[in-house]
Amino acid sequence: MLTEHELIPDSLEGAARRDAQLLLEALQQASGADIAAIIESRADLQPRAPLAWAGREAPSADRWRRVIRLLRDVAVSLPQDDESITLFGAGALKGTGFHSGLAIPYVSLATRLGMIVLLSRRAEPLTADNLAAAESSLLTLRVLLENVYLKNRISQNINTARSILAVAETVADNPSPQRVVDILQNTLFTENITAAAMLVFGPDEEAGDGEEYLELRGTWSRRYGSGMGNGLRIYVRDYQPLLAELKEKRIVTIEDVRSAAGVAFDPFVRGLLRAEQVRSLALLALNTSSRSLGVMVIATHRRYAFSPREIRNYRVVAEFLAVSAMADFLRQQHDIVQQGRAALLDAVTDGVFMVVPHGKHAQVLTVNQVFTRQFEVAESAVQGKPLASLIELMAVPEPVRQDLREMWLSPHVQDPGVYSGEFHLIDSTGRPVDITWVTAPVYREGVVLGRIYLLHDVSSERAAARLRADFFSRVSHELRTPLTSIQGFAEFILEVSGDQLPDLAREYTEIILQSAKHLKTIFTDMIEISRADTGQIELRKTRAHLPDIIIDAAARLELQYKARKQRFVLDLDDDLPAVQVDVSRVMQVLTNLLSNSIKYSPEGSTIRVKTEFLSPGTQLPPGAPPDLVLPAVLVSVLDEGQGLQHKDAESVFVPFFRSDDVKKRKIEGVGLGLAVTRSLVEIHRGKIWAVPVPPAAGGCFLFTLPTVRS
Repeated sequence: MLTEHELIPDSLEGAARRDAQLLLEALQQASGADIAAIIESRADLQPRAPLAWAGREAPSADRWRRVIRLLRDVAVSLPQDDESITLFGAGALKGTGFHSGLAIPYVSLATRLGMIVLLSRRAEPLTADNLAAAESSLLTLRVLLENVYLKNRISQNINTARSILAVAETVADNPSPQRVVDILQNTLFTENITAAAMLVFGPDEEAGDGEEYLELRGTWSRRYGSGMGNGLRIYVRDYQPLLAELKEKRIVTIEDVRSAAGVAFDPFVRGLLRAEQVRSLALLALNTSSRSLGVMVIATHRRYAFSPREIRNYRVVAEFLAVSAMADFLRQQHDIVQQGRAALLDAVTDGVFMVVPHGKHAQVLTVNQVFTRQFEVAESAVQGKPLASLIELMAVPEPVRQDLREMWLSPHVQDPGVYSGEFHLIDSTGRPVDITWVTAPVYREGVVLGRIYLLHDVSSERAAARLRADFFSRVSHELRTPLTSIQGFAEFILEVSGDQLPDLAREYTEIILQSAKHLKTIFTDMIEISRADTGQIELRKTRAHLPDIIIDAAARLELQYKARKQRFVLDLDDDLPAVQVDVSRVMQVLTNLLSNSIKYSPEGSTIRVKTEFLSPGTQLPPGAPPDLVLPAVLVSVLDEGQGLQHKDAESVFVPFFRSDDVKKRKIEGVGLGLAVTRSLVEIHRGKIWAVPVPPAAGGCFLFTLPTVRS
């Protein structure tokens, strides 16, 4: 009888067995053989005991063993899909009681299922002619065996699929290893299986990676039931060869643990095997392509050869469990990362939220607690909602809300540009609050995933800055009043009686006049900086064409640059979009920059002014700050002077800063012009910066002014 652990379980039961027996008898008679038998293959595809036979007299058990041994030698030399017929003579069959024989493999799905064997005791040997006489019976028998095999494969696949489905439902509902082992015991294990366990690798804490031990997480046995021994650890240092083989083959079977070659079980494991009376083992690797997760162990209490069907079913289940375990691991890691990100966002002192694409619009992915407190918005009310809904729920004045709609909703959520702005409001306690904001794209592998918004409360900084600026403004104003009088008196003295003054008195009076003018200019610049920093400068903005302003500024400085034999080159784009600016203030910016180029460039040199349009997504020029407001017009002022060193490129905009080179050359100035210039550019929502040498070949200043949004 075919046992259920063999290749074709119950394959010849009922009508199939009767048909096979009749066909064997017909084959034996038609071929003239004394014995016709079906020898099925075992797990290693080598022949084993007869599945069925027909003939006059059955050979003894010893003679059958000799025949099987001969067939095994043949099987080893043949590929598993080879259907070649093998003839045996008296020499090969010595000691079996037979003088000749034929072995005819039967194959399905490129796998040798077994052999149909004809044996004869007669002196006249069996040949291909004997098969020709029995061709009909032989062909019918092979087809019958292959059909039974395919039918049982389908049935096995269905049963396996049902088992995997049950495991899948369990993993989804309760992914614990113990629950998975219990489901496998109920749905997949045959009566031969007496114990099973799922072991999970634990880390090697000293090495920092790798695996140090296997921990029992789920167990079952017929003797002790479920859960016995969970938490016990088996240290893997003594099992490296076995684990390496398991990693390579994905499944390793040990037919007899008492005589297993190459496996030396430690006393602890031997005790476990003895307690469960384990004789045979199947070890299944729970691996993914990148990670070893653990081992599934299936055991029997008697010596047992796991069939290819069982091996195949266990392999499918093991691969599914590995994927499920990795998915659960990644889910846990994702939860940890998400919790870490949430904790990080909540630890930030600024309001933060992130949006991602959702159709054509932006959807709020997450907000932190600071943002919800700042703007009195419940996280549950905005998470997963459109960005427009978040703007509507924010506790801000209606004009501010209108501005935020325009500035936050106009750029697409995947726009690579960086935008910034600010607004003012009164919070719930009645305190005036100044908020600056910036939004930037979030990238992954070069693709924009969404946008992050950071909102910073600058009220305290602005209050301190206003206090300082007000102090400087008042002091400068108070000092400028007497300076005006000093300047007026000096001019009056020189005008009325300059010719009558002694030479020394006239020289001193001229020095007083020049010093008064110089100090008055300094105080005027200080007042300008203070007013710009505190937002007290009132801009009279008009729609303007920036190249026209540049041409006017260059014309006003014509006498200065021609006196130094210098040349202006204007590379201006007439097709630039309009800008909304205070023309007099932009003229002041250009005058400061061009005057510096005239002052610091050698005589006979060339000064270049260039304009270009920067759109969102355009590659930014060297040194550009990341928070440019785009689209904008970029203005570059380049000269042939010595330029700035890297250490001075940012400091040059700090009030009263003068580089070491300028000090050595004793060039007139106090270091306020560029500070004023930056303040005027930034109140227009632009940016200004200097490019040091290299990459610049001389003095290089660039600034942007946002264009009018259409």
